[in-house]
Amino acid sequence: MAITESPPRRKDAIATRARLVRAALDLFTSIGYDRTTTLEIAARAGIAEATIYRHFTGKDALFNEAIREANRWGLAAIRHDERDRTVAVRDRLTRMARRILEQAARDPTLPVLLLQKIKPELLEDATGSLRREFRDTLGHVFATAKQEGKVRPGSAELWSAVWLAVVQFALERVVAREWTPDHSNVTLALDAAWDAIAYRPVESPVSRPE
Repeated sequence: MAITESPPRRKDAIATRARLVRAALDLFTSIGYDRTTTLEIAARAGIAEATIYRHFTGKDALFNEAIREANRWGLAAIRHDERDRTVAVRDRLTRMARRILEQAARDPTLPVLLLQKIKPELLEDATGSLRREFRDTLGHVFATAKQEGKVRPGSAELWSAVWLAVVQFALERVVAREWTPDHSNVTLALDAAWDAIAYRPVESPVSRPE
């Protein structure tokens, strides 16, 4: 008869895995991938280094899981507001941005890793797929807004990248404790992001009387 793992042991395994991912998030976003070691991750999680290998194949696997967690959070953050078409697209984008910045003020690890540039060679297929899904979902917001005449003509991917770059700039200020999520500069930044992508009808030149 096969012996199944008892519920308490499964709970312990889940809890240990969560602590490892949490420790990895802290270290990868504070000292970076290259300087982080499995020994430091284990110490931060309060476990023996060998325990890591019961849950992950090594540092790269932990890094990828941390990135996936950040992107799962990011997808949930933008989908929370993306579906509500009764709200103007500008307001939906503002809500998405503030949701990211408010999380950064509480705990920056997820939004920082979400928007961080990652070397492609470090990414597993599943991780790369999830990162593309986040950007594709955000891009869909801009593509739909462009079809509705709310966003200027051009690549929805481009306008999404412009908007996200401004959000990342604000994120860096919030993480550095220079701004709070409700700081007036955050509002100015988000207004500037919208002004850069918003559709503006071309006005016909006014003819002057002879």
